[in-house]
Amino acid sequence: MEGRMRITKITRALGAALAILVATASYGQIPQAQAQAQAAENFTIVMLPDTQYASEYWPEVFRAQMQWVDNQQSASNIRYVLHVGDVVDNSDQQVQWNNSKSAMGLPTDDVPYIIGPGNHDLDSTTTRAATRYNNNYPRGTFTGLPSFGGTYPSAQNDNAYHTFTAGGVDWLVVALKYAPSDPEIAWANQVVSAHPNHSAILVTHAYQNGTTKDSNGNKLWTNLVSKHANFRFTFSGHYVNAGVITQQGVNGNTVHQIQADYQNSSQRDPNSFMRVMTYNPTTNSLDVKTYSPFLNSYKTDAKNQFVLNNINPVPPGWSTIVDNTTAGRFTASANWGTSTYSSQRYGTDYRFATPVSQSDPAWYKVNIPATGNYQVSVWYSASSGYNDAAPYIIVTPSGNQVVYVNQRTNGGRWVSLGTFSLAGGDANKVGVSRWTAGTGYVIADAVRITRAS
Repeated sequence: MEGRMRITKITRALGAALAILVATASYGQIPQAQAQAQAAENFTIVMLPDTQYASEYWPEVFRAQMQWVDNQQSASNIRYVLHVGDVVDNSDQQVQWNNSKSAMGLPTDDVPYIIGPGNHDLDSTTTRAATRYNNNYPRGTFTGLPSFGGTYPSAQNDNAYHTFTAGGVDWLVVALKYAPSDPEIAWANQVVSAHPNHSAILVTHAYQNGTTKDSNGNKLWTNLVSKHANFRFTFSGHYVNAGVITQQGVNGNTVHQIQADYQNSSQRDPNSFMRVMTYNPTTNSLDVKTYSPFLNSYKTDAKNQFVLNNINPVPPGWSTIVDNTTAGRFTASANWGTSTYSSQRYGTDYRFATPVSQSDPAWYKVNIPATGNYQVSVWYSASSGYNDAAPYIIVTPSGNQVVYVNQRTNGGRWVSLGTFSLAGGDANKVGVSRWTAGTGYVIADAVRITRAS
């Protein structure tokens, strides 16, 4: 691979408002005392808008951006680079990929990056194939990172997620390629659901035009972002504009949706701007600035320089998931069949059984770290042929409690059974019984338990 394509280690804590801290050396300097104070408590994330024309015509602009990140990573505590896609203008021009890799390879091993491939990065927007993107930014380039989580499809890098910890907060970054399909969104839902104690960030190419969502954004908001209590940010580009949409998800959490794109095919300088954002845990705010290392210049209008308050990252906590395929953690009699029929399943398959007048439960064994209150959630596939009163058993110190769930609705997502007192120790904690007056197959797929207090 050309350049220093070294995607990196996350070893420090994440957590400060994203503030632009002016460059070093030929790209400007900040006072040492100020830099040390900011690095001690804040962290910075850099958002790269569409770099397609920089890769095509002005690679020196792209290199200046990433050289600034390299120079400032320690003083500004830069923790991640988020590229919102359209890395190149013409995916069939290898020279553009080479230019991009020469620039993206500049950060040191302390600053990793993730990319949400744009429409110009794809072989075709009709087939949505991303062969050229994968040839230049393959999955294997990222798998050695401590922050690497996984990709979809599993052998490709079209969609990816990374996790890291900073500022005492666990963060999850999910990057989806342009106009994600239903299976890709379903994968992202599983990833976010599996990380309830991580503050989630979505990186995708086309989501909003300034302060108005496009069709992709509306779909992603409805089917992904709004559904999860741990989402905090989305980042996107695509449209030559800039704006923020702030709204609450169905769980009452505030999500800041940030868009910026400065691409220009006829002028060099507009392509040199990027977002530099610093989270400050003391003020619980994100300071957003727009800066050009190439020009050593800021955009200071209201759309490009602002502060977002009340970020409220998810506090760290204990959580675990047991699937029907989790070794040594799931037991069921031979009366429970195995199916891969529904695409809403969690993992590779799920179990099913006909209702009878005997319990014959499928059990989930969970090692609870200490007696306390825990939220219990379940994942199942929904179908009109499944049970409308599936009995879930929760084992508490005061006796078993039963919650009936209509498995004909709300499938393919985590459904909360409530918060219960659970005893510490390794034992069967949740079961699914076949003893129900409801009709249709009873489904046993996955259980999630999260410490509530």
